[in-house]
Amino acid sequence: MADVIQSIFIDPPIAIARVGGSTVPQDAYLWVESPDPRSDGETTIVPTWSLEILPDGSVSPSLPTELRFRDGSLIRPVCPFFELWALVGAAGSDPGSWRETPLTPALLSAQGASESDLTLRIDAHNLKAARRTGNPALGFGTTPPIDITGNDHGFHVLFGTSGGPNPRMIPPGRSIPLGSVQIMLSRPNQPNAPWSGIVDTEIIRWRFTPGRGRFFGPPQALQTSPPAVEAANAFLNANAGWFGAKESGVVEPADTYDGAEVTGARSLGVVDDTCEARMVATLTLPNVAAPLVAFANVFAGPPDFAPDRRPFLSLADELNDREADAAARSAAMTAVDRDAWVADLFERVYETVSLLNLDHYRSARALTLAGKRLAVQLVDDHVPAPTRAMGGRDALRNPRYTVEAASANEPLPLSTHARRQHRAIADVQNLRDFIALNPGRIESLVRAPFEIESGETPSLTTMRMPPFMRQSNAQPLTISSWQHDLLMQWVAEANAAPQAVAGAPGPVPSDVASAADTRRAAVLARLDTGSSTA
Repeated sequence: MADVIQSIFIDPPIAIARVGGSTVPQDAYLWVESPDPRSDGETTIVPTWSLEILPDGSVSPSLPTELRFRDGSLIRPVCPFFELWALVGAAGSDPGSWRETPLTPALLSAQGASESDLTLRIDAHNLKAARRTGNPALGFGTTPPIDITGNDHGFHVLFGTSGGPNPRMIPPGRSIPLGSVQIMLSRPNQPNAPWSGIVDTEIIRWRFTPGRGRFFGPPQALQTSPPAVEAANAFLNANAGWFGAKESGVVEPADTYDGAEVTGARSLGVVDDTCEARMVATLTLPNVAAPLVAFANVFAGPPDFAPDRRPFLSLADELNDREADAAARSAAMTAVDRDAWVADLFERVYETVSLLNLDHYRSARALTLAGKRLAVQLVDDHVPAPTRAMGGRDALRNPRYTVEAASANEPLPLSTHARRQHRAIADVQNLRDFIALNPGRIESLVRAPFEIESGETPSLTTMRMPPFMRQSNAQPLTISSWQHDLLMQWVAEANAAPQAVAGAPGPVPSDVASAADTRRAAVLARLDTGSSTA
């Protein structure tokens, strides 16, 4: 019996779009281990196959030779593609036997259907002002949602409007573009093309293009210096409730709206064109009673100003935290797997630290210490304000290390020290040595998930790792629960393992981080050739 479409799904189910003023989308790229020994990070980015949209709505794969993030002063937006896949199997078969396959016009035709039997619904909204004030009427978006049939390959703008009672924040007849969506025209695959086996041009896919990163406000927003919005975008209704609103205490942090930079100030009534969009694909098949439905979400946010650096806490880590069991995950890992995971985590920590002005954030957010938080003996170095967190009297400071004074050659000594230390322990063997020389330090220094110490506020924290950084609710930033549990299991195993005696002969450690090993090999190769660039 021929296979039939049993279910459909969208890949990816969640994506991040990033606004940008350029009309040219950002080319695709991959993170790879950095081959450059002089690189500040463990990874670098390289171009990968990208899709250019042709006038008829079809795609043409191309492999860029370089990556460009701007066109002049305009940032290129990140515009994710979404693909529609099917689970196929014999009628009445066990779902475990179903197989994944791209959903193509040919597959639809084999089922007696066509692209016109597919509908894509997009419901995009910006609810920032509504959430801050607790007033749903201040949300805006696609009301009603946009429906696009599968054989419509045109460009559909997502016009955000205000619903609800008057006065409406976006006046009747006006709108805020929240991006656009276009379903691609399928093209036959070319077996001999360079992208054959890498890019499927037959699969049904669509692209979400976010807004251009523009701000909108009432006419009063033009009276600031400089004006908070462009004159053409100053058309919002000042009487709707967002202009003049005070901090409501409904959300944290409460200081992230235009006007909050002045204590006690009221909102300037400014909104932007970011959004969250819910996408629902519905496929109606002949002789099938219920339509098949698939869902995906896309979040349009600001540009990423460090695209070649990986955060130590990602969306994937947050999702893992909601379903992963650290004990089971660790039990399923080999020792090599656990070492690789720890190396990757500390490489990502280093890449985050490499972007951080630690001197500034300590100056702004270091808690003044007292009692048991103060060490009896001062670490004699040049960190100012020794009784503040990370100062010379901080009991968490490691007395083995001192920090030099700021100078013209070294204006950010704390930042430099942190980068040096974190780069060293991004190597697994160095991290093992650090644990052996400093028993209990990792356990006491790494902040537990969602932990808030006595006296800490959204503005002031201790130097618990990661220091002086805030999460989305303005509390101290931490790694996720599953990351913390898995790290502490690895540290316990490292403490229990026999340690090599310093200076004793032995084999070269085999668990050096692969990125560090690659850098070392590249340096030695250049030295062997006498390269002047070493």
